[in-house]
Amino acid sequence: MPTRAEIKTWRSLHRGKGRRETGRFLAEGRRLVGEMLEWAGRTVAVLHADAVGDEPDVEKLLARAAARGVRTEAVPEAVVRTLADAATPQPILAIGEVPAYGWDDVGDGAIVLLDGVQDPGNVGTLVRTALALGAAAVIGVGEAADFWGPKALRASAGASFRSPVFRTDAREAVERLAERGIPIWVAAAAAPPLEGPSPGPVALALGSEAHGVSASLRAAADRAVSVPLTRGMESLNVASAGAILLDRLLARASD
Repeated sequence: MPTRAEIKTWRSLHRGKGRRETGRFLAEGRRLVGEMLEWAGRTVAVLHADAVGDEPDVEKLLARAAARGVRTEAVPEAVVRTLADAATPQPILAIGEVPAYGWDDVGDGAIVLLDGVQDPGNVGTLVRTALALGAAAVIGVGEAADFWGPKALRASAGASFRSPVFRTDAREAVERLAERGIPIWVAAAAAPPLEGPSPGPVALALGSEAHGVSASLRAAADRAVSVPLTRGMESLNVASAGAILLDRLLARASD
């Protein structure tokens, strides 16, 4: 049984401060726990409500955890509810160490910059979309929501465990991309529609719905692009716009 101090620490992982101080995150539900038991990072512990330990799907996850030498704990359902962030929590969750991804982990290909995108659901959705379409990495810039927060992780459906996702600032992003010879394209509502293929890998910068891409990235951008919309429609949700732009960029790049 976890100690009270451990439970208190794990509960703190709901907040960015807790994740920064401990270097850990909390993932909820069967799917995310299963993804964590496949990734190369460290899973610290798998917890489950004591009443469901004999359910076949939970038993399989616990057996996989044990095979990897991961600590497993049966806890009262009330403890699961206090640790979980979801409104209707699943009876299993896991604690993992935040991976130390950085620029050296980014391979060849397109890069997605989430510049100040603060809604964790949008951040997670864009991670899932970008990596599913073949992006090399997703990088948060400035005040972008934490990739390892509970809501962002749920929205990513485990994609964050498969490719580099990390945060930086605009200055470093501009410098690193220049070193790699990768141009920055920014999404902007008033920009010309993206219709033609990119000449090679690009870094697509998506900004918050309230403020768009920051001035520093706009100043460094080689091009601004938009999604062609029907007359009378002003804009799309950033996750929807990002998905369309990425499909055009990455599908064409792989032709």
